[in-house]
Amino acid sequence: MLNSVNAIFREEKVKKEESLRRGERFNMFQVCGVDHYEVMHSAIIASFLNPKGNHGQMDIFLKAFMTIVDDKTGIETSSSSVSTEYVTNEGRIDILIEDKNGKGVIIENKVYAADQWEQLKRYDKFSKDKYGEGNYTIYYLTLDKHAASGESGKGINYTCISYKEHILNWIEECIKVSATTPLIRETLIQYSNHIKQLTNQDMGTINKEKLVEILKKNLSEAVNILSLESEIRKEVRRAYILKVLTKVAGKNGYEIDENIEDFINMKHDAIISFRNISEPKVSSLNGNFVLKWYGGTSNSVCYGIMTQKAESPKDEKIWPLNDELFPYGKKWLANSGRYCFWDRNPTIIQMQTEIELETDDYPDGSIAKEISDQLKLIREKFIK
Repeated sequence: MLNSVNAIFREEKVKKEESLRRGERFNMFQVCGVDHYEVMHSAIIASFLNPKGNHGQMDIFLKAFMTIVDDKTGIETSSSSVSTEYVTNEGRIDILIEDKNGKGVIIENKVYAADQWEQLKRYDKFSKDKYGEGNYTIYYLTLDKHAASGESGKGINYTCISYKEHILNWIEECIKVSATTPLIRETLIQYSNHIKQLTNQDMGTINKEKLVEILKKNLSEAVNILSLESEIRKEVRRAYILKVLTKVAGKNGYEIDENIEDFINMKHDAIISFRNISEPKVSSLNGNFVLKWYGGTSNSVCYGIMTQKAESPKDEKIWPLNDELFPYGKKWLANSGRYCFWDRNPTIIQMQTEIELETDDYPDGSIAKEISDQLKLIREKFIK
């Protein structure tokens, strides 16, 4: 089974290389760095949803979207307006759609970022106050259709939608109805390809069908492998911490504390602590640089200098986010969040890639490079 699966992946790799040489994998969305940034994806999606947008297709794309997500609000698409980053007393709404009849649709867009405190609850309050019960819908848009955290959405009515299914299907429908507008059609095709890469769906249809057929014929073995997914993730995290992070720490004059099992098992509030060992007597640093896993609400990893001491200099802020345990500020790991979810496949795949690199110099955008850069920054600022 594995030999057959590997043969398909090798064939797919060859096809992608041939497609690359023909220029078919050129993608302006990737070139412009859209990637995982929610604000940019919201702007792109909203521009097509907007009946008054410069695509000139009136409400045809908005109608297609409402059909794909099976909207029950009954919003009138022809009179709708579409806004992004809509400011309310309850926070900024990623995408807001309103019609002349006082109905609204809210789309909270999460590519990799974590939920904010009571985020969907606050948007629900705003919607009830503005539109009234039954006159609005809240959509929670993620890559894979996972639910919001309990703190954000527990007890309110919202609908989970995904890039992998709903947005991709919507774009494909928009492509169909754009046959007479080639510039719009090609732009949609590029965005579709970008979403497929972002959601790991850019395998060709024929090879995907072959792969599914092989797994069906070896169903018991395939199911057993899938059941080990959690254990595989743990082992990759363990190998990454012991090999890559230990090397990154040592190269910058630090050592990692020995208790890493909580982090490997993704226990709530687990930390990996980096302790300066090269010149401890001349360090003005009050506390250790740490990676901290926020289970439950945020489900993601941030970094910063952690200390319990209230006298830590809060005026020397290094990272943008506020937190009582991080007086110097904190930041979500790796490019504002792309690889901060250590319990999900994109991060695990990135970790495995970095484990296999036989180098001390990790590429820009990698987890190891970002951690290394922060350790260097701390040494420059605090170690004399």
